[in-house]
Amino acid sequence: MSLQFVNIKIILFGITAMSSYILPYYRSLPAVTGFILMLAASGFIGSCCWAAFGAAFERLFKKYRGLVNTVMALMLVYCSLAILFDL
Repeated sequence: MSLQFVNIKIILFGITAMSSYILPYYRSLPAVTGFILMLAASGFIGSCCWAAFGAAFERLFKKYRGLVNTVMALMLVYCSLAILFDL
């Protein structure tokens, strides 16, 4: 859980949101502080959802390991063919 404080996806999300959507329109300290708290809360909730769904899918992937590996391999081949032949 402590590694989520240095999660690069959350850091980039915060930097992008602040620089693109908040700071051009809001400059007051209370408004910026409120947005910082909202971004921190949404980042934390997103990380928790990511962990919860990962744990739920882990059970499913372990149960159907062969099928999951086959489907993922076929999707990888399709993606590479789509890139190669511009499908």
